Order: sequence, then structure tokens, then C-alpha cells
Amino acid sequence: MKMDEFHFIKILSKGIKNKKGWHFEKNILKEYKNLVSIDEAGRGALAGPLSLGALFIDKTILKILEKNKIFFLDSKEISEKKREFFLKIIKKMGIPYKKVFISNKKIDKLGIGRAYILGIEKIRKFFVPEILVLDGKENKNIKEAIFVVKGDKKLNSLGGASIVAKVYRDRFMKKLAKKINFYKWEINKGYGTKEHLEAIKRNGLSDYHRKSFLKNS
Repeated sequence: MKMDEFHFIKILSKGIKNKKGWHFEKNILKEYKNLVSIDEAGRGALAGPLSLGALFIDKTILKILEKNKIFFLDSKEISEKKREFFLKIIKKMGIPYKKVFISNKKIDKLGIGRAYILGIEKIRKFFVPEILVLDGKENKNIKEAIFVVKGDKKLNSLGGASIVAKVYRDRFMKKLAKKINFYKWEINKGYGTKEHLEAIKRNGLSDYHRKSFLKNS
């Protein structure tokens, strides 16, 4: 597929310096046939699911990404409009991706740490990669993985994974806000803003709140 490179750069390059290369992923693929990079969104939210996003990359996919000069930024560093655009790029380029939601009820049952591992194992089972690349500090409970602190800022693949996680979770919370409009989830996405906490005091907790996060609230 041919990309309109000028259009891509015009939209995404404004104000962006030091675009990341694919050197880290390329080095991993010297040792492994493929990798899956995973990042999450919604870890600290008071309502809604934990969302995990993943990108599958092998040498063929990496060549396509490099040829078309595609790079991915951390989802927290770009606007909603740009995140949506990046997801379109992922789809149009045919990059295999996956999103997994772990529900608030499952989070209450397992705790956020075990819920995160559950999400990772669901993705691992789906792709069966040779190696995982994860954002954050080493977790001894997760095997066959490379950990990169602040990886979503440093690595293209983790930036892309963060975009998948964020876009799908935000869409979910905005859709949920139409069903339950007390909490302004279309704005706060379930995080503990002052407005959200005040709405909880007025209306109580919904079926989508993480009760374990709000015991002392």
C-alpha cells in the first residue's frame, strides 16, 4: 500500500522533534523471528476496564513501517484526533494488532496487578510470539519478556500499542457515558477527577466502578 507521506507528515510532524527510529525492534528481530509489544491504558481509573493494546511485528512488517517512514508516539503525548489517525494508519498498513479489556469486576476480584498479567497472557495466547516487549519495570511473574522503562515514549512499537489501548478504552468510556450520564465519563474517561468524585457522592457507585479502588473514598 502506498501512503500519502506528505499528508502523514503534515498532520503528525508539527512540533515533534527527535522522531524515534526502529533500531530497538530491529535488534530484537536479529535474535527472534517476531515480537509483540504491549502497553495499557486505564490502570489508575476508578471506573471502566483496564485496556491493553498490542502490536505484532516481524521483519516483513518492520520493513513496511520503515519504508513508509511510520513512527508512533506515546498516546499521552498526542491529541485524541491524532490517536485516531494513528489507529487508522495501523489498520491501513495491515499491522496485526489486538486490544484486550479486563473488566472492573475482574480487577476487583484479582487486583490490578494480576488483572494486567491476565491481559498479557490473553494477548500472548492470541499471537504466540517469540518475545514480548513491555512498558515498565521488570515483573518476575511475566516470562519471556523484555521490559523497557518509559518504553511508550522510547519505542515506536510500544507507542503504537499505547495508542491501540487508549483509543479503544476512550471509545468504550464515551459509549458508556451515553448509557450512564451521571459521571461525565466522556470527559474524564473514568479517572478520579473532582467532578467524577462529586458525582459518585451524589449518585453512588455504578456497576462499572472499581469498588476496590473506592473503599476509602
